Parts: sequence; structure tokens; C-alpha cells
Amino acid sequence: MTTISIKPPNPQTQLVVALRACAGAFGLVFVYSCGYNLFLLAPSIYLLQIYDRVLSSRSADTLLMLTMIIAVAVVVGSTLDIVRRAALSRIGSWLDHRLRPMVLTASFEYAARADTAVATDCYRDLATLRQFLDSPASSLLFDVPWALVFLSLLFLVHPLLGTIGLVSALALLFFAILTELTTRRPLAHANIALSKSYLRFATALKNIHVIRAMGMQDGAAQIVYRDAEVARQAQDSAMHRTEIILGFSKSIRTLTQILMMGAATWLVLAYNSSPGIIFVASLLLGRGLAPIEGAIGAWRSFAFARNAFNRLNRMLIAVSSEDDARVVQVPEPNGLVLDNVSYTLPSAGRQILRGVTLRLAPGECVAVIGPSGSGKSTLGRIIAGVAQATSGCALLGGVDISALRLCGGTSHVGYLPQDIELFGGAIKDVIGRLDGGDPSKAIDAAKLVGLHEAIMRLPRGYDTDIGEGGSLLLRAQRQQLGLARAAYGNPSLVVLDDPNSSLDYDGERMLFNAIERMKSRRMTVVVITHRMGILPITNKIAIMRNGTVAAFGDSERIYDTYLQPQSQSGT
Repeated sequence: MTTISIKPPNPQTQLVVALRACAGAFGLVFVYSCGYNLFLLAPSIYLLQIYDRVLSSRSADTLLMLTMIIAVAVVVGSTLDIVRRAALSRIGSWLDHRLRPMVLTASFEYAARADTAVATDCYRDLATLRQFLDSPASSLLFDVPWALVFLSLLFLVHPLLGTIGLVSALALLFFAILTELTTRRPLAHANIALSKSYLRFATALKNIHVIRAMGMQDGAAQIVYRDAEVARQAQDSAMHRTEIILGFSKSIRTLTQILMMGAATWLVLAYNSSPGIIFVASLLLGRGLAPIEGAIGAWRSFAFARNAFNRLNRMLIAVSSEDDARVVQVPEPNGLVLDNVSYTLPSAGRQILRGVTLRLAPGECVAVIGPSGSGKSTLGRIIAGVAQATSGCALLGGVDISALRLCGGTSHVGYLPQDIELFGGAIKDVIGRLDGGDPSKAIDAAKLVGLHEAIMRLPRGYDTDIGEGGSLLLRAQRQQLGLARAAYGNPSLVVLDDPNSSLDYDGERMLFNAIERMKSRRMTVVVITHRMGILPITNKIAIMRNGTVAAFGDSERIYDTYLQPQSQSGT
């Protein structure tokens, strides 16, 4: 018996949990920001003291002491600003370190379930969040509340000055909201188009040899360029709107500064106020409007960070973090049961499989055959746990195969898809499914499929680097390595989708011998094929037509009843 754990979804994403864990650190940054903004009052206080004390007393000593005190205050304020920026950068680094592994896992899971492009974007979103915390825009968030403090101080100086400052702040806030409303849609279009361009560029690079051989290079470049051009136009539109709004806001800012100085001068003339209020009012206005004005300039950073957070959080919710495991026991070895399995293609609503039912015992091999489009490969993906049935279930030892994948029980299943992707560099890592485990298991899998001697003839043996994705290998060699990877760790179930499509006579004999060895180890083997030469080594045959099992049973009976008459009529 093998014990595995199945975990129910956790409604709270790890992103939210990590941010809450940073609450204390953000609180400390807020304290630093309070000190920094308080020390920003130093120049205003300095001017007031000069007009009230130094000029009236004409004391050089008083001027010297005031200057020294204010200099220390400015240095301390600058130090606090440096410390808070460093703290935000450390928070970003900590979040990246903590979330990167789970975001990677969630991106893989989301790509398998839904959309590869969205998963790629979500993986980049974590870097976007860190870059935002590293940027000056993040510290502006802690300065915005202090805009109210500085504007309130203007009211204390004189209600007229406070009113001017408040109206100006509201005008700038209006421009900030207008920036958000006018740039949200173009930025969203730009992100979608840019993601599509990157995805198509990656696909073109992956198939560059076919593209060049068939003279499609210019056409492929035009497709990638077209999407990039759409993204550029949307970004330019958002940028132009931001520039126009920013120009108006700067004009309002300058006019308000002039109006503030004029009003303060009028107060000096009309009410014999201290001339120092002219400079104090100007400085307080500048400090009160600076965070709001900065927010307008940094609005794109805010928008990108907000969109990145929302997109990443949605993906984590979709794949659902897992907690509080419950224990499930899976017997070994175990047979395969398909109980009324149906599958509907989510994007098109077209039913691919309808009511597929069959049963295999340990050590049995079934060949799934049928015309193209009959649902063979889709059935193989469901049996391997790559896809999940719309209705019905695929069971291995009484446990749903898709649940085995979710709870870390994938060692029970081996899978060789039609399109073989070999991830990893060294042969031992490719065969060993990147688990970093015992190399003897990789050697055992290679011996099982008859590859051990060929690998040992290589200069570095199992440490030989096959290149990214197996680019240094022929297709037949990649298929054999994929077969060894599927057999790694003696899984209870092995699914082979068209395993002999690229094999010559010797390669087919090696494949047949490997399947016989798997059967002797009581592995259940499912072979999806359109080549009849593999049928003699199977125990059972399932014939697929229009998404259903038209016939299923012992190989000899199915062949004599359904296949041999076709062969004779064909001759």
C-alpha cells in the first residue's frame, strides 16, 4: 500500500498570506515615512525662525545654531528616506523568494488547465510587483496621507491659504482619476497584444527550421510584428493621454504656486502678517501637492502593479493552494478502471468522448486504435491524468488519476505523449523526471527499455547533455528517452501515445521488448497507435469510433472479428 495525501483547496491565496506577513514591515516603513515627512517641515520652520528671530535680533549666533539644527534635521530626514526605500526593496526581495516556487508551480498548473499565455504573464507579474516595491513610486503611497497634514497646516497659517491649497489638491486628484479612466483600456489592450506577440515569437523560434525551410520567415515576422505594433499603438495612446493630463496638472500646479504667493503677500500687506508666511505657505503647498503630483506621474506604475497583483491572485485562486491533507491509500500494483468517461472540449463545447468504459488488470497491455479524430489521444491524456474527464472517472487502485497528480502521486503514472518534450540537460535528469533522486532508478529505467548500452557508449554516459529540449538528438532517440522517462520508478500505469511513429525495425523490436518487460513487472500499459504491428504484444484491444469504444476485448478475438476481415478485404 502506498500512502498519499489529497488536500482540499485553501480559500486564501499565498500571495495574500505573504503580504499579510509583511504587515509589520510595512508598518515600520510607515513609521520611517512619518519621520521623513515631519523632517520635511524643517525648511519651513527655518524660514519662520529667520524672519521672527534672526532678522529682528540680528544675531549671527542664533542664525548659526538654527542652521546647524536644521542641517541635522535634513540629514536625518534623508537617512529615513534611504532606510524606507531599502526596507521596501528588502520586502520585495523577501516576497519574491517566498512566492517564486509556488507561483512557478501554479503557473505550470494553470498552463495545463487553461491558458499558457496567461500563465506566462502571471509568472512575470511577480517580477512586476518586486520592481514596483523597488521603485520610488511605492514610497509615494506612504507620502500621500501626509498631503492632508501639510494642507491642514496651511489652514492653520490662514484659512485663505488652506482653501487655495485644498482646491489645488482636489484639481490634481481629479486629474489623477482622469488618468486612470482614460488609460485603463489602452493599457489592457497593450498587455494582451504584447503577450500574444511574445507567445507567437516563442512559437516561431521553436519551429524556426520548418519556417525557414518553407519560406515562411517573413510571414511569421509580419504576424509577430503586427501584434507588437498593436501593443505599441495602445501604449502610445495611453502615454499621450497621460502626457496631456500631466501638462494640464503642471499648469494648475504652477498657477496655484503663484496664487499662493500672491495671497500670502496680500496677507502681509493687509494684516501686517510676518513676511515669512510667503515662503512658508509656498513650501507647505509644495509638500502638500508633491505626493499627489507624483502619483499622477507614477500612475502607470501603480496601474501595472495593481493589474499584476489582481492577475496573479486570480491565477492562484484558480489553481487553489492546498492545505490540511487527508490521507489516501493506493494499493500496489493496481489496475485501471474507466467508468463512463466523457469529455467536452471547453473552448468549443464539442464532445470528444462519450461514455468510455473499460477495465484492465495489472500486467495487461491494451492497444487503443481507431481513425484520426476518434478521441484516442484525448482518452490517453485523461488516463495519464493530464486532462480531467467532464463526467465519469478514470481510477487507478480506486483513486481518481487526476487526484494522484494533485497530491504528488505522479510516480504511479508514466506518460509518453505524441509531441515529446525532454526537459532537462543530462540524460540521468531527463529519465529521472528531474527529481534529483537515486541515479540507479534512471539506470533501471534505461535497462528496461533497452537503452543502457547505447547510453554507456556516450563519452559522459548518463551525464551527457542532450541540449535544450533534446535538440541534439534525433526524433527516434528522443522517443526512446521519453519511453525510459515514462518507465522511471516502475509506475503502476504507463500510457504510450503513438510510441512507434518514428522507430525503425530495430527500434520497434526494442519497444516491443520494453512493453513485455513492463508487463512482467505487473505494469498496466495503454498503447495508443494507428500501426497494427504492435497488436501481437497486447492482451486487449479497444477500437475507438466517434468518441466511443466500438469494441473491446481480448486481442485475438477483437482482431479476428473486427480487424482481420478488413485486412483481407483490403488485399
